[in-house]
Amino acid sequence: MGFDVVLYNCDGCKLKDIFEISEELHSEIFNSKKTWRSYMELRKLSDYYLTDETFSGERLSNLISDLINYKLFIPANHLAEYEAFIATISRFEIGKIHIAGD
Repeated sequence: MGFDVVLYNCDGCKLKDIFEISEELHSEIFNSKKTWRSYMELRKLSDYYLTDETFSGERLSNLISDLINYKLFIPANHLAEYEAFIATISRFEIGKIHIAGD
């Protein structure tokens, strides 16, 4: 089971669609040989079992920037899911997201 990403609109209302980050993608992003620790917002998602983070405003923008900049470290077999996550949280109607692990 992966991370659940709950989406909210700009008025704070929960949207029906939920995005899931697979356990495999999470493992790939936070592989110990990669430089994820230097990405301030992204690194807050590193603990698969303790993550419980809400991003909105500047924090959400910074997370999106971190993800875009980190994309070059994602292998081709996980790139589609990674890009779908970026596209989902970048939609104009998204005002806040909540990410929770197991």
